[in-house]
Amino acid sequence: MARILRQAILDGRLKPGQPLRERVLAEEIGISRTPIREALFILQGEGLVGLTPNRGATVRTITAADIAEIYALRSVLECHAAATAAERITEADLARLEDAHARLERIGDNGTGHEQADADLQLHGIITQAAGSQLLRTMIGQVHAFTVTYRSRYPYNAEQVHRANKQHREIIDALRDHDAPRAEMLMREHVNWSRGLAVENFGTPEQQPPSSSAR
Repeated sequence: MARILRQAILDGRLKPGQPLRERVLAEEIGISRTPIREALFILQGEGLVGLTPNRGATVRTITAADIAEIYALRSVLECHAAATAAERITEADLARLEDAHARLERIGDNGTGHEQADADLQLHGIITQAAGSQLLRTMIGQVHAFTVTYRSRYPYNAEQVHRANKQHREIIDALRDHDAPRAEMLMREHVNWSRGLAVENFGTPEQQPPSSSAR
């Protein structure tokens, strides 16, 4: 449920300042109010929704500064994950990373933004899992939920795909060498580069669905 509402907020179907009434959303989507309420708390934690006592929930206005900040948080968390993973990574983890990287290369610039973002998230998720910390996985999962939804709005072109895949390859090689400082540095460069593209694409016009509901 949080995924549906998150997508509706980030693609503009739910507008900044718009009230998010549990009953109305539940009727539109065709579910009970309980999962709606749970989703709103999740989205409040991600900074997409404001919850005010006695007034309910509203959509927050997302700014370019918000996008930059969420990527800055991602950089801190994922750099730590990469450094930790370099010390603990197994051959099974590396094999999964190679498969994930191959999937990204197959998708290339022919894939949609969603397909590219989903494959990218898979690769980064494997690195986080290899770090072996449930707390870190939870925290990065919250940040990824925001960034992957936003990232799905714009596909990378051929040059950007090539650069991202090259960066991923270098990170994987550093992990294979168990070189924690290099893995951390390369992850920082990669996420900071991604942040630049995310901010650059903020507010880019896109096709919007005709419905104003959260479906």
